[in-house]
Amino acid sequence: MGYNTCIVICGKKYDIGTRVVLWDEPGGLNAYDTTTYVHWDEDRKTGKKRKRVVSGKRYSRRFRIPRARTLDNLRKIVSQLFLHHDGMYRSTDTFRVLHVERGLSCHFLLDDDGTIYQTMDLFDKAWHGGNCNPVSVGIEIASRARADKYPAAYSKSRQKRHGVGPRAKHRDTINGITMLGYGYSDCQYEALARLATAILDIFPLIQPSFPKDGALIAKNTLSNPLKHKGLICHFHASKVKVDPIAFDYPRFLEMIGVFADTTRFEHKAVPFGTWAERQHALAIAGYNPGNPDGIVGPKTRCAIKKFQKDCGLEPDGIWGPKTQGAMEERICPSQ
Repeated sequence: MGYNTCIVICGKKYDIGTRVVLWDEPGGLNAYDTTTYVHWDEDRKTGKKRKRVVSGKRYSRRFRIPRARTLDNLRKIVSQLFLHHDGMYRSTDTFRVLHVERGLSCHFLLDDDGTIYQTMDLFDKAWHGGNCNPVSVGIEIASRARADKYPAAYSKSRQKRHGVGPRAKHRDTINGITMLGYGYSDCQYEALARLATAILDIFPLIQPSFPKDGALIAKNTLSNPLKHKGLICHFHASKVKVDPIAFDYPRFLEMIGVFADTTRFEHKAVPFGTWAERQHALAIAGYNPGNPDGIVGPKTRCAIKKFQKDCGLEPDGIWGPKTQGAMEERICPSQ
């Protein structure tokens, strides 16, 4: 196959059977980057140019969860798979807007061709869905979204310019607003369904259903979106949001059902899957991480940075796939 098909949860890899670009792969989108960015934008109210400085972390810890980065701990709180559309042609543009311009983040970005970008480990809280952030896994789906505002967004010339395929237009009513929206590509539906099937299999609190209004899927904001345990859209959590517009819910749910009947998601047997194991490996390799208690503190981060520097990697203190591979070569080269 020649490319990664695994997502990362608490340092362990889960094969979902479709293309995934991790945050520290070449071409990856890294939400752990804390670079300071300065840019100018336009104030929506006054129309005047204003200077914006974005710096520091664009993520944080989920509350009410132990520090030990284990799947058992994460399963106690994650109860929503949260869908957005991003209003952009490509996921790289989405990441620029979120990370560079707004100081926000999302766990997954889904490109036009079905490529999934994972920007951070799911143990960490992304900033994408307001009050639902602590309990959700977020996904941004690439689409220009509003066909009524951008009627030529997927013209042949713009498809060629942006490297995207055609999109059908569908009328949709969300939060009382009727709009014409662009649908999503076949590749996106398949990749999203594979990802969702894995997430539902791994996190038992997430039920395979959207909020309901009688027998139909609710197309309005919920009075208490945190109570819903399952699939959820941005408009369910905010009255001023309409994403994802023109989404084919029956198709998506049917695809999840098909994949769920034929696929089981066991994590790949990779060494150093827990932080305690990683701390032990660092100690064996000659880097002192402190007590192997599974808690990532300053000593552990410092040990990782020293190891990364000695291996010719960027010393960012993040245990990503490159650091994992370097440690496997150091400690267990026969695998």
